[in-house]
Amino acid sequence: MDSRQRERCDLMIIQPEWGTRNVNKYFYESESRRIAVLNEIFRDVELTAAEMRTLVWLCGWEEYTVENVLSAIRKAMAEAKRREQPPRP
Repeated sequence: MDSRQRERCDLMIIQPEWGTRNVNKYFYESESRRIAVLNEIFRDVELTAAEMRTLVWLCGWEEYTVENVLSAIRKAMAEAKRREQPPRP
């Protein structure tokens, strides 16, 4: 792995290895899909190890809880982007 790939991994939320926790296959697959969505949102954001652990923990919650949190994050991102736009005359 070169330094660019390693840097990219440092910016990604990494799912714990299969078998390191007491979870079933369905949980692990669902968590994996949710982590992929979070990695799209946080793709260029450097997160601390604690932040990553918290986001992995979040991905273990039921689908609607995770979707509501993701919706709030997306709204905040859209609002921040809107505020960066120059005012219209």
